[in-house]
Amino acid sequence: MEALNDLKMALCAVHPSVLREVVPNIPLNLVFDCLNITNSEQIEVCCDILVRLLEAISADSVLQNFSGELTAGLSHSHVPVKLLCVSQVLRVAQSNPAEVLTYSDILLDTVKMMADKSLQAAEQAGKVLTQLGTSEQGLEALFHGNTFEKLQHVMDISDTIRYRVYEVIVNIAKSSYTALQYCSDSGILQRLVNEMYKDDILVQLNCLELLANLAICEHGLSYLDQQGIVGKLESMMGNMESDPMMGFLLPGLIKFFGNVAHVYPKEICDKYHGFIRTVFQLLDSDDIPLKNIAIQTIGVIGATPEGKLALDKQGNKMDTALQKLGSIIHRASSEIRMSALTTAASLSYLTVPDQTAELLSITETWFSKLNPACMTTLMTLSQQPFTELRRVVMDVYLSLALQAWGQNVLNSHPGFNEYLLDRSTEEKKEGKEGKFDIVRTLVESPTAQEIFGAPYFIRLRGYHREGPFYVQAQAEVAIDQT
Repeated sequence: MEALNDLKMALCAVHPSVLREVVPNIPLNLVFDCLNITNSEQIEVCCDILVRLLEAISADSVLQNFSGELTAGLSHSHVPVKLLCVSQVLRVAQSNPAEVLTYSDILLDTVKMMADKSLQAAEQAGKVLTQLGTSEQGLEALFHGNTFEKLQHVMDISDTIRYRVYEVIVNIAKSSYTALQYCSDSGILQRLVNEMYKDDILVQLNCLELLANLAICEHGLSYLDQQGIVGKLESMMGNMESDPMMGFLLPGLIKFFGNVAHVYPKEICDKYHGFIRTVFQLLDSDDIPLKNIAIQTIGVIGATPEGKLALDKQGNKMDTALQKLGSIIHRASSEIRMSALTTAASLSYLTVPDQTAELLSITETWFSKLNPACMTTLMTLSQQPFTELRRVVMDVYLSLALQAWGQNVLNSHPGFNEYLLDRSTEEKKEGKEGKFDIVRTLVESPTAQEIFGAPYFIRLRGYHREGPFYVQAQAEVAIDQT
């Protein structure tokens, strides 16, 4: 044991470039043999040594020289050994996936590891399989023969392990249209979809999360749409009143459509009117968690320029939603008010490259419809003794500071300019950084100097130059006060 610790210390002191020259002269098989004991402490030291040594060997050489040791390690009783070996297999898979496929025992043991009691080991095994699924050769190996039989066997062990496999399958399917076809032809994707129709809310929610992950890639959404799955999910949303249990599933359904609409806002908003209608209706809900999800979903969709255009096409329904958001910001409880402020910041946010006349008109109109006295409310909230609340208000200010119309709103509101330069309003790091972000945005803006005026702009540049954490020296304060 003492010799192993000495070796570990010596290796840590050697530069990697030197180690690469030394490793060929070290009999690594003897170090691997030290893993065949029951002493946990010694095993961990051996693993540390092997990690250091194997890092100095090219990925292509690992399986060629130590396939037997890695095969044994994948089935070892100690988790550190499993993690060592599967991480090396992953390394090879990332470098040359075809190399792993030539070692059938290692491939089968990796599939078997998906059922390991160690979640960390199972996750690493999943990463190997996902990487192999990026090539057609790997797809052929995974979805045919002994490997596919082993995968199906692993899925039948328990619900938990089945969902581990589903997650890997979805990640493989996302990688390419070809991979999606293999996953579909295997029947596993359909098996996942069928989980959606079970009478188990927890299973359905887990299924929704995986399907949402698949739907955020274009070919995945197209597949789910063509299979009629997205339409069925929307119809489930419409059954809320007739099915009491649907209330438990509704948050997951909204999150599914919201996450997909963030990536494909036009497609979702144009085709799935029931989803948008439900989101707008929930703004009036007495169920605070559902109302909160609806508020957040509007912000998620409207975060992008495409999302803003899609929401703007909702016409009066969007106008009404904005008025409700403004009312929530003005007088709602803290949790739901925070969500409404975050959504207001998201809807107002528009970077300079995205500032077309149409989008600028949308963001300006939307802000004006939140509440005629929205800036007054924001300034009042800026004085509250809650850093998290003040920080999210600053996010709204930041969105306004990016656009000329927003700068006019800020500059014309009594007290804002003084507030922005007053460092004493923020004591914590988050608050100081939030205010500095607003100042930096204005300093970098092509329109701020003209709108705020040269004298004030000079003071902004001084604040920016001093940084977010500047503290005025006591002597300077005394001079300023004389």
